[in-house]
Amino acid sequence: MNFTVTETPCKSGENKIFGVLCLPKEHNGKLPVVILSHGYNSSYSHVLDIAQSLAENGFAAYCFDFCGGSAISKSGGVSTDMSIETEISDLKSVIAMISECSFADRERIYLYGESQGGFVSALTAAQMTDRIAGMALLYPAFCIPDNWISEDPEKMTGPVEFMGMKLSRKFREGLPEYDVFEAVSAFKAPVLLLHGDSDRLVDISYSEKLCSVLENCRLEVFENEGHGFSPKARKRMREMTVNYFSKLAF
Repeated sequence: MNFTVTETPCKSGENKIFGVLCLPKEHNGKLPVVILSHGYNSSYSHVLDIAQSLAENGFAAYCFDFCGGSAISKSGGVSTDMSIETEISDLKSVIAMISECSFADRERIYLYGESQGGFVSALTAAQMTDRIAGMALLYPAFCIPDNWISEDPEKMTGPVEFMGMKLSRKFREGLPEYDVFEAVSAFKAPVLLLHGDSDRLVDISYSEKLCSVLENCRLEVFENEGHGFSPKARKRMREMTVNYFSKLAF
């Protein structure tokens, strides 16, 4: 391997964030950085393949576990405290930490996110338009507000089981109370969207709408792929993502 993988923790409030940093073994000067966010009930390990490919191609890449973000999270916190709001806070903490690293080029910080991590990355970037130079998002879950809007937080008196994890009313209360598409339209840097046309969890129409409101966006449609790509499609997606970031950064 021509890159290193080092456990590199971060803090988000009182919680410790577990993360790993992938760096090229030989590099001179400042490096472009990609920060990778996993999906709901997933972990850093599920985006590590992308991070390693980026490091092989001259990037610093950092992937981490959201606090309470999965049943296998190595970060602090519990799932019943997790929400979109807390994950945005976690990602902002990671961005702040990475920005202070000696190897990081602050002008070339990019975000990559999958599913809920893609949704969180997009909302975060829209709040930090001067800090993020571009994004690649894999089936970003912009359906989350629609899926949860009918849930009355007052009736969520105890933990609820949802897709293998326990959530509380904090998740519903932590949803954006604004038009997420309008908010993200403030982001003017390049965005690559990758989405399967057979996705039953996040319909591709959400990415089509997202691309229509973004100033600089390209949507790559993967035929017959659902939510969670086949190995062949993921390999193609990984190569496409690395190539995309390389063209932006170098």
